[in-house]
Amino acid sequence: MNNKAIKQLKNQQLKDFNQEYVGDLQWETIKTLIDHSFKDKQFSFLDIGGGNGMFTDRILQNYPKSIGTIIDNAKILLELNAHDIRKTLLSGSIEELNNLFEENTKFDLIFFNWSLHHFVKSSYRQTKKTQYEAITNAHNLLSEKGYISIFENMYDGMVFTKLPSYLIFYLTSSKILAPLMKKLGANTAGCGVCFLSKLQWEYIITNAGLIVSQYTDYEKWKINLMRKLFLHIGPVRYGHFWLSKKDKL
Repeated sequence: MNNKAIKQLKNQQLKDFNQEYVGDLQWETIKTLIDHSFKDKQFSFLDIGGGNGMFTDRILQNYPKSIGTIIDNAKILLELNAHDIRKTLLSGSIEELNNLFEENTKFDLIFFNWSLHHFVKSSYRQTKKTQYEAITNAHNLLSEKGYISIFENMYDGMVFTKLPSYLIFYLTSSKILAPLMKKLGANTAGCGVCFLSKLQWEYIITNAGLIVSQYTDYEKWKINLMRKLFLHIGPVRYGHFWLSKKDKL
């Protein structure tokens, strides 16, 4: 296996992700922002890690003038997509993003729906670098009027804000600990996952040259006390970042 490449989940693990994570609550956030930002309801969009296409299909259904593209490295999920003449499917890795499109190709909207934490490599440092490069490459594909939409989980530490991210990465990426992590509910056991704190996400976004035009915080999760202490976990929730090249809202 190429240690420099993003790790690929096994087919059985990928089947666990054959669902739609953007529910009605999250959809209302997205729809409100799209309606405000694109008055004519006409835009092109890229769904990075869009898998089975359920989210893309919802965009296409609600915005008949839109045109969508999905990129995912899991063929088993791409094969589940319903056909739509306005939808393009691309099998590939986020690392190939700059080489998958013709020169001067731009998108008005780019979505990362809980996909960034799956861009895992063999080390924590390489993984965070890949997350940064993914957002930077998306920035390069963004039109001047465009926005990047990111849904992500945020694990803040009780005292050291970065520590839960570091611990969870190494526990879930360990092949030795995979059976135990699987029993504890980690569906990425043996491959790994890299959640970040809110401050870490904001740092990456800023360094990628983007502005947070709007941020939406959602309800904090209840975490088992023993797990909180073991992983140094403070507040945990997911949030939504609406990013642009310049402040437009």
